[in-house]
Amino acid sequence: MMEKADHIEGEYAGRTEAEPGKGPGGGLGTGSGTRYRKPFEAEHREHTGREYIVTFLPGQLPDEGLFGIEMAGITYPDGRYSIAREKSGVNCLEYVIRGEGWIETGGRVCHARQGDVYLLASGTKHRYYADEKNPWEKIWMNITGSLSDTLVECYGLKRRVLFENCPLYPLFQEFLRVCESRDSDRGRLAERTMLLFHEILLKLREREMARQQDGAASPDPALLIREYIDAHIYENITVRDLAETVSLSTSQMTRVFGKAFGQTPYEYVLGRKTDTACLLLRNTALSVKEIAYRLGFSDEHYFCNVFKKRVGMTPGRYRMGGETGGCEKSPVKKERF
Repeated sequence: MMEKADHIEGEYAGRTEAEPGKGPGGGLGTGSGTRYRKPFEAEHREHTGREYIVTFLPGQLPDEGLFGIEMAGITYPDGRYSIAREKSGVNCLEYVIRGEGWIETGGRVCHARQGDVYLLASGTKHRYYADEKNPWEKIWMNITGSLSDTLVECYGLKRRVLFENCPLYPLFQEFLRVCESRDSDRGRLAERTMLLFHEILLKLREREMARQQDGAASPDPALLIREYIDAHIYENITVRDLAETVSLSTSQMTRVFGKAFGQTPYEYVLGRKTDTACLLLRNTALSVKEIAYRLGFSDEHYFCNVFKKRVGMTPGRYRMGGETGGCEKSPVKKERF
């Protein structure tokens, strides 16, 4: 169990906890004598309503330069709620449970409603506030670190603020549950929250791609297949899944994809899973077995064979900083994926 000073819930810059001594769903509450963290310097807050907050102190989690959690929590309805940052030091990711509010950034004003997600990237100037008549209740996280910045940028989400009607509430709930768990293994807590954050970004990218395709006259089925694979890389993907995504037979789907990208969907899946494995090997302490399981491989031995064939070395050597080779272009043994 962590010491109280290591993991903080409750009042923060004028906020009060959800209930005295009790967090959401019977979670953890604030005890007497709890220390509170100084708010981020460039942040201006105007509200006195209730919030439930889990705060992490600097140095509490390992490798915070890569991935860190400033705080996470739930904001309860308050028409006076308003936060402004001149230059944000966090990637602010929030889900609107009910009610509505407004976001101002980059010369735009966005109206967020129940079921919407909004992302305010690190380095941006922004302001967001509750609607006075129907103030929002929302669950949120403030994330720091170079890995989080890279993921937001690579998925093309840095300038995309509002994602409407996203069924991601369970992932936000799980993120907060992990944060408030007081897991004595801080490395494991950091890994679990990093993977949840990554999964949320993948889902947002999938929604963004779908939104763009809705406005296109005739979506390219090969692109749809590729985007489906990218958005579901942590899941077990089958040929039938891909064919159903574009309403083609499995043979037609394979032919269309191969013509567009010069490889089979199976080879592309293995390539993307290998890329993701490299990311996890470099930036987490997850075991090779756990990475294989998360990426849907049938067993660790098969995963290691695939990885070595494509990267030129074993996962263990890659993690130790071995010289990387190019991905193998020849077909890999075809199994169900």
